[in-house]
Amino acid sequence: MEDNPDFGPPIVCQHFDLQAGLIRENAERIAREDQGLHPDEDEHELELPTPPSNSPTPTSILTASSPTLSRVQKKKLKKREHEHKKRQADARLADDDPLPPTPTPSVLAKAAAASPLHVPFSATDFRSSKPRWTGLQTPLEHPLLAYARDVEFLKSHMQYADWAGEKTHAILDSTGHIIGSLIAPPLPGKAWTPVNDDATAAMRLAREEMSFPADACHHRRAYDDEQGFPAAIDGFGFGGGRTDVGNFKMSARHRRAMDKLIARPSIRRTATYGYGPFQALCYPIHSQYYRTTRELRKKHPGLRRLFPRSPFAALTANLGPHSVSPPHADHGNATDGMCLISALGHFDPDKGGHLVLWDYNLIIRFPPGCSILIPSTVVTHSNTPIQAGEERFSLIQYSAGGLFRWAANGFKSDVAWAATASEEDVAAREQARQARWATALKKFSLLKDVKMGNYAGRVRAELWAEAEAGDISDLTDVENEGGDGDDEEEEPLPKKIRCA
Repeated sequence: MEDNPDFGPPIVCQHFDLQAGLIRENAERIAREDQGLHPDEDEHELELPTPPSNSPTPTSILTASSPTLSRVQKKKLKKREHEHKKRQADARLADDDPLPPTPTPSVLAKAAAASPLHVPFSATDFRSSKPRWTGLQTPLEHPLLAYARDVEFLKSHMQYADWAGEKTHAILDSTGHIIGSLIAPPLPGKAWTPVNDDATAAMRLAREEMSFPADACHHRRAYDDEQGFPAAIDGFGFGGGRTDVGNFKMSARHRRAMDKLIARPSIRRTATYGYGPFQALCYPIHSQYYRTTRELRKKHPGLRRLFPRSPFAALTANLGPHSVSPPHADHGNATDGMCLISALGHFDPDKGGHLVLWDYNLIIRFPPGCSILIPSTVVTHSNTPIQAGEERFSLIQYSAGGLFRWAANGFKSDVAWAATASEEDVAAREQARQARWATALKKFSLLKDVKMGNYAGRVRAELWAEAEAGDISDLTDVENEGGDGDDEEEEPLPKKIRCA
């Protein structure tokens, strides 16, 4: 390998060649596709959904009428029971509502306070497959791929976001569209530490209670020459040669462990606190996710709903103890969608566990207990390794692109749709395919719209009757102060950005 004069001599990993691995993986996918098999089959079987039982939901052993409680304890417990019943009733009403929920004023206020994180990238450069439902299978060519595990090298040669995990940030492309978000926990600093500690213990326990074959730790989302990590998938999906939408299959032993994991309060808090920022910062995408999953569950009542208010169809729990991944893209997920990544564990985020977004040329400090929202289908991403003796787990929430295609086909597969489609249907489908990418790009919100309350991205002509003209101006703060912005050259983005 020749030295690169721009970056100095390469750091060679003796037991792992990332570029060769990516090329080999792509060749294997193409071969599978030529044989009529799904090119990225992860061998996660689906089962047909069964209607939910009518058995009552189990309640707490302690009730407000328990004689062992004091009067004050009974009063507090009765209040919690009342609030729990109200949340259940609100969830049932939300399921019956044909419209996606709107962000609450507090969620909108927090989203409007998000700080921008600019990257030298345009959403128009996202790569997708020809039908536009899923991403490309070919790896991104980046000159620094060989340094994927050298965190200090990447920090010095890419834009580095030194995120403390205390404030939410919106990742913006060159035109101001939100193409990701760093989501801070709802409690500041050390106040969130007990939640991360308990959720980490829950992930560790789930790994111990499940049983995995020897090769379960080695897959394309784990480095070849490290110990790897097992992953457990729950929820529902479609694709990979399957003929119907269904829940992901798992053994009875895994089912018990997964149910226990998902029911853990710390896991639920970690998994769900990002829903509000997702809804406010990416409302068109969130609405599509929420509406589609609701329609699918209505059509197939037995499909699992993992968390209340969840817009996602599936969850992957990466069970560590070293859950770090080489550069990859989750091309089976929705192209115009988002993936919510939550990091857990005990590791030094200054030395490892960073999230690298290769398309954005961006490396992000990713502390445990925090979450990041990215379009994982069209953005190649990876993690830097953690230190020996440390542990890292992660929760990944997403929806398969095949689910949206299934819904668009009238709740049937492409094969079933084509069997009954007329020539007019085929022509209309091709016209829709050609326009799908332009429509998808419009779903990425503008931060300036979110800041002025236009979270739904309505065209500005609709807002004139509701706001003063100054509120809808496209001028920047500098231009509003009298500058025209044309006399100065655009300053390059700083190499290191300190993010609270």
